[in-house]
Amino acid sequence: MLLSVLLFVSCDKYLDVKPKGKRLLETTADFDTWLNNVNSIANGIPNELNQLNDNLDMPNIKNPPGTVSEWVYTWRRQYADESTSPPVIWKDFYESIYYFNTVLQDIDEASGGTPQQKKSLKAEALLGRAFNYLYLVNLYGKSYHAGTAHEDLSVPFVTSNDLNTPTPARSSVQQIYDHIIADVTEALPNLPQDNSNNRFRGSVAAGYSVLARTYLYMGDYVNAAKNAQLALDNGPNEVLDYAAMPSAAGIKELITRPGTIYARLLKTTYTQLTPTLDFLKSFDIKDLRLAYYYTSLNDYSFNKRGEVYHMGIGVAYSNAFPNCGTSVEEMRLILAECAARADDFPKAINELHLLRKARFREVDYQKFESTDKEEILQKVLTERSFEFAFNGMRWFDMRRLDAEGRMPEVNRYDGQGNVIASLPPHSNKYVLQIPIQVMYFNPDWPQNPWTE
Repeated sequence: MLLSVLLFVSCDKYLDVKPKGKRLLETTADFDTWLNNVNSIANGIPNELNQLNDNLDMPNIKNPPGTVSEWVYTWRRQYADESTSPPVIWKDFYESIYYFNTVLQDIDEASGGTPQQKKSLKAEALLGRAFNYLYLVNLYGKSYHAGTAHEDLSVPFVTSNDLNTPTPARSSVQQIYDHIIADVTEALPNLPQDNSNNRFRGSVAAGYSVLARTYLYMGDYVNAAKNAQLALDNGPNEVLDYAAMPSAAGIKELITRPGTIYARLLKTTYTQLTPTLDFLKSFDIKDLRLAYYYTSLNDYSFNKRGEVYHMGIGVAYSNAFPNCGTSVEEMRLILAECAARADDFPKAINELHLLRKARFREVDYQKFESTDKEEILQKVLTERSFEFAFNGMRWFDMRRLDAEGRMPEVNRYDGQGNVIASLPPHSNKYVLQIPIQVMYFNPDWPQNPWTE
C-alpha cells in the first residue's frame, strides 16, 4: 500500500519525481517496512548503466540509433529530445534519495518504536543516500582529482523530501564526496551489526564497504583498503564459491546470498545482454562465471557477434541476479588492487587467489603468480571486469582507468562493422550531460562540456 500511493510520476524541477497520493508513514514500523521496499530501493540501479560499458555489443543496432538504449550505448549527448520525458538514469537515483530523505526528515516524529530503533533506521537512510550519491558523482562529475575536485561541478545535494524546497545549486565533486563520507561516518555507530536475514538492509559491514568503494573511486588506496578490511571483519568474509555448486542454480537469492554485504539490484533483473567478442575471448574457458552467466558458448571460439548472451538470471534461469551493491568479492579485489599499487605483491596475489579459486573447479584452477607490478595490477583489473561484468559498475572502472591513461579508444559498430560512435581516451563523454529535462527547470546551471 505504501508503494502504491507513493509512486513517482510527472516531473519536479530537480528530482523529476512527484509523489502521488497522501503520506501514510505514521509509525516507526511503517518506516521500517518502507526500507524493505523492493521496487523503490532494492531494485534501484538503472539498467542503462550497462549500456555505457565497453564490453557490451549491439550487433543489431539501427544506424542512426533511434531508441534510448541505443542513445546511451553510443554515448549520445542527450538521451531525449524534449523536456517532457523522464530523465534516464538521473531520475532513478533521485527517486531513491527521495525515499531515504523521507526517513531522515520524518522518522523522529513517528509514533512507536524506541529511540535506538529510530536512530538505526536513520543510519540506514544515511547509508542509502550516500550509496546513491556515489553513483551520481561518478556519472555527472569528473573523476576525482584532489587538485580540481573543489572546482569540478557535480550534482545538487538534495536533503529535503519537500518538493517545494528551492533547488540546490550543483555541488562540487569534492563536496559530494565529503557528504558521502560524512553520511556513512555518521551512520556507522547506529547501523545494525547483522543484516544476514536481509542483505538489502544496512549494516556496519555495509557502511565500511560503501566507504571502501568511495575511497577507491577517489584514488585513496590506503583508506580504501582499510575500510574493505573493516567490512570483512564486521560481516561476511567468505567468497561465494561457484566451484562448490553443481550448476548456476546453486546461486541463492540475493537477499541471503553468501558473499553479499549490501545488496542492490538492477531495476529490470531479467536481462539478456550481448557481450563483445573481445570480452568473451579474454575469459579462461574453464571460468565458471562464463559457464554460469553466458549462454550459447558452443566451442568457445567466439567468432560471430550476437551468438552469446549474458543472462541476468543465470543460465539455469534461477535467482542468480548480479549484485549491484557491495560484496566480499568486491572487498577482496579492492584489497588486491590497493596492495598491488602499494607494491605488496604477496598480499595482492593472495587476495586474488581467495576469489579466483572459487571461480574454477579444483581440477581446472591454476593460481596466478607474478612479481611484476603492472602484470599483477592488470590481473586485478581484469578480474574486476569478469566479476562485475553487467552489474552497473563497469562504467566507473572505465572512468577511473581513463583518468590514469589506461583506457583505449572504445568504438561502437553497426551490423556491417562500420564505426558509428567512438569514445576516445580522456573524452569529456566520460561525464554525462545534465539531462535537458533538468536543465529546463534550472537554466542557470552550467552544463557539462561536450565534444562529438
